[in-house]
Amino acid sequence: MSEGAREHNGAARKRTPAEIEADLAKTRLDLTNTVNELSDRLDPRAQVDAAKESARAAANAATARAKGFKDDVVAGDAKTLGVLAAGLATAGVAILLRLRRR
Repeated sequence: MSEGAREHNGAARKRTPAEIEADLAKTRLDLTNTVNELSDRLDPRAQVDAAKESARAAANAATARAKGFKDDVVAGDAKTLGVLAAGLATAGVAILLRLRRR
């Protein structure tokens, strides 16, 4: 059975002009909505704004993690102090190796 025909009591029937027009109107509306959505997604200003917001969120998260790390260091948290010491030791070794190559 074709898409343009509907079943009625086991037999295919033709659609009325009103049904066809209603289907066309719905298809036209769906297409308009899709085009508008694509236009919004591809708008350069919207993409820049989204990138800015994402960068702001990442910066805020990094700031919060750094503040939490600093607070843990000030509080004397042993695990945090160990991580800090390991980082400083690694940086020190890297500096010494760089200086020895000169």
